[in-house]
Formats: sequence, structure tokens, C-alpha cells
Amino acid sequence: MATRITITDSGQTQTLNGPLAPDTPDDSLQRISDVYFARKVTTDNGTRVNFTKIDSAHVQQDHQNQNIPYDSILGKTVYLIIETSNMTDLSIDAVIRPSANTMTENTDTLQLMRFVSPDRYEAQRLFTVQVGNFDALNNRQGNHGHYANLNDHINKAIMKLQLRPDGRAAFDDWTRRLADGSINLEVAVERTDNNPCAYRDGQEEVNGAGIFLNDDRGRFRVVNKNIYTIHHGSNTYNTLQEIGANPARRRRIQKVLNAHSTEVVFFYYDQNDNEHRICSRTKESVIRKRRVNTIPPLAQRGNLLQTIDYTANRSALENIDAHQLLVYANGTLGDGATDKWYANQQGNVELVNMDILENAGVGPQIFEAFNYNRDGVVIRYGFQHTRRRSIQPDLFAGFLGALAQFRQEGHTHYIVSQGFSYSDASCYPSAEHVNGEAGDLNLLTAQQDGVNTILTAPNFDYDNQVILRNILFDFGFGSGRSEDFSNTSNASTVDNASTRLPHTTHTANPRHNNHLHVHGFTPILDIYA
Repeated sequence: MATRITITDSGQTQTLNGPLAPDTPDDSLQRISDVYFARKVTTDNGTRVNFTKIDSAHVQQDHQNQNIPYDSILGKTVYLIIETSNMTDLSIDAVIRPSANTMTENTDTLQLMRFVSPDRYEAQRLFTVQVGNFDALNNRQGNHGHYANLNDHINKAIMKLQLRPDGRAAFDDWTRRLADGSINLEVAVERTDNNPCAYRDGQEEVNGAGIFLNDDRGRFRVVNKNIYTIHHGSNTYNTLQEIGANPARRRRIQKVLNAHSTEVVFFYYDQNDNEHRICSRTKESVIRKRRVNTIPPLAQRGNLLQTIDYTANRSALENIDAHQLLVYANGTLGDGATDKWYANQQGNVELVNMDILENAGVGPQIFEAFNYNRDGVVIRYGFQHTRRRSIQPDLFAGFLGALAQFRQEGHTHYIVSQGFSYSDASCYPSAEHVNGEAGDLNLLTAQQDGVNTILTAPNFDYDNQVILRNILFDFGFGSGRSEDFSNTSNASTVDNASTRLPHTTHTANPRHNNHLHVHGFTPILDIYA
């Protein structure tokens, strides 16, 4: 009698004795040839779909073209592909289990979240899927007919999964045990009707389950990270909730918080639902700040922890308001034309550094901070006259999404920022920029080169500025500051009469005629919220 490994209704595997495999001609074998996790890739303006393997034999790269030493992240959405032959319309059972006990204290099959068309996920341990069924490719309208090449995948069984359990407590247990390590996930598959089939390149059909991703031909390595999932506004696979009634709009970003990692990875899904790994940043937890009117005497400021001097920057004509920052145990003193005190508050805030390229030097020129350009997605921004380059991860996700969509809609302007907050969460001389909660952007010009202008200048690009402001609003920047103005000298005719940029309030003290100030960001919900 042959040894048989079978998958039970509970999703566990058990060893039984089964009949010998039948002798079937090679050209008619019913076969499961490969099982792998994948990323969906669309081409021809979203009308053709294919899948790219993600495992240790198909190494991915980051935005700097460096190899990534893992394949996926706990909480991330992936596809599971089962390739077959001569099995169209048959059902297959699959279970996923860790290769070691480091994440769950055992190697039992995992309960994970499976996509159920059109817009929800359901916790399952035993996954049953039909070969040639494409429900996993449905958008939120329950449709997949926009893919013209589905016959290319008629011999595949396809599932869409999130690599997480259904509860936050269980997820936190997994991430706590995994810590800085990684876990390999294996997949066991078997015909649902328990009839035999061949596996990989086997020359006979056999009873029982086949095990995949369990050897050096390819392993699926999963790690702890924080994740932001950002959607283009026209992405019909975005199933996040709608918010607001006037105008009606859908949330575009979701996050997976991970208490056992400080690394944050930002993923963008374009209008055709192609995935782009934009960048990763390390988040720092710092004490919250608030600008107060009274500067405490020296004895009440606590120990001086750090002095940051901007004399060299200012001498090089870099227009930084702060002469220096004096970081004390109880707050930060901004030393400038008028000193200002940023007092420590209860609780911490998490910040990331937006300056990814970290170009050296001082001066009035634009310092390019990031330039992502892959597969039709371009995100490029810089800084000018500022060292306030820290931002909350939520706002950074919204900023990245807005810039990606703005560029994908055909606008090639170089986006340049006048700053968010300093790395200690202060923001001299502003009050509203504290804690990475607000930012200033140079106004757009007809030259599209990022060089700043004013609202009434002949080169002010009002029409595209309105488009950018509306996209920023859609990605969460609910409030802003600008000024009432009119401009009869630029190319637009819409601003000939007195007007103001959308989603802003008139603020002329201090002046807001040479930048767009954005704040009032709508918090991004965690996947377990």
C-alpha cells in the first residue's frame, strides 16, 4: 500500500494508507505542476492580466535596485496560484502552514483572510478553489470581464489572500514571536474529491497531497513590517469605505500597524491595480510638541540635549528662519528673529524622514529628495529653503499617493516642499507644522521646474495647481491655507476674478501668497479598525 498525506476538513494534514496510483498515459495525466505566491501584473491599459512569482528564487528589488531579503510581509495582500493540466473545473483544497514553530509555536495550518467577491475578506483555514474560476480577479463591482486574456489562465486555480489572521490579538502574537526574524510558508494541495493526480513533473498520478515551497527550488519568506496600501483614485479594486457626502469619495489608503517593527513600507496600486513598492522608511518615536507663548527660564528647560546650527545654511543664502535649534529635555527653543518655545506634550508621535536621497550641501537650490520612476509611475519631489523634512507616516502615504496620481494623469511638474517639521517634532517659526502635521509646497509654474512663484505672477499655473490641490484633498489633506487673489497676467482665465485655491482658508498673516499650506489630514484606519 502507498503512503498518503491528505488534507482534512479542519485544514490539517494526516497520513493514511491509500491505494496505489493508477497507471495513466503521460499525455492525459491530471497534474498540479506548480504552486506559488504571486503579484498580479496588468498590461495593455489594464486589459491583460498575468502573475509574477514572489519567492526566494525570484528576488524582488527596492526603489534603489537593491535585492530585498524577503518575499512578503505579514498583513500584505498576495495571490496564490495553482497551475494544473487536464483539471479545468475541478476543485482543489489547499492549506498554508509555517515551516517552523517560531511564529505560532507550532506548524499547524494557518487561518488567513481570503478575498470573497466583491468586497470583503473571510477567515479560512482550508481553502477550496476551482480551476478556471476567476472570482479572485473581480473588482468591487464583481467583474473581471475587462481582462481579455483569461483563457491564458484557464488551467490555474487563483486565490487572493491577506497574510494575517482575523483578529488583532492573534496578529500581535504572531508578530511578537516573529520579531526580527522571518518565517517560510509552505503550501499543501490536494484534489477536493481525493482522487489521485500527478505533482510537479511526476510521471504518474498518486493519492494524497503535494507539498510546495518547502525546498530550495523556492521558499516564501515572510517578515514583520508596517504596511501602507495606497490606491489611485480610479482603481476599481479599492474596496475601502466611502467617506463624506459632498463630495462623495472613497478612502484611498489603509495601513497594517505592526508593533514589533519600526520599518514602514509604502505600496501604491495604480489605476489598473498594478502594485508598486515605492519605498521603505524607518519611523522614529519622538515626544509631541506644541508652540506656547511663554519661553521658560533656562532652569526650567531641562538639560540641553542637542544644538542644531544653521549658520552655514543661512550664509549660503538658504532662507531658513531658524538660526539654531536648542533641544532641551523639556522642549525645543527655536532661535531666530523672534525666539519661540516648543513645549513637550503628553505622548509621542511617530515621524519618518522624507529626504530619501539625502543630497549633501547647503544653499538656495532645490535639493532633490526622491525620484521614483518605474513601470509608468513617477514620484519626484524636492525641498527648498528648509530643513523641516520629517512627517507622520499617514501624511507621507497621502503625499506619495497624491504625487503618483498627479503624474499619472499627465502633469509633469516638479513638486517642491518648503517643509513639514523638524525631526524633533518642532517647526520654527510655525505653530501648525508641529508633529509632522502640516506642510508647505511651492506653487506650480508654467515652467514646471519646481522654482517658486507667487499667486499673482504671470507664470503661476493656476489650473494645474487646482488639480493638485483637489488630489491632495482626496488623499486626506482636508484643510489648507492660501490667499484670496486675482491674476489677469497668467495663462488661466479662471482666476481673472477674485478667487482662492480649493479647500483652503484665506490667511494673509503670515503671508500665504507664495506657497500652498496643507494640513488637517484625515487619519488612516488600521486594517483591524
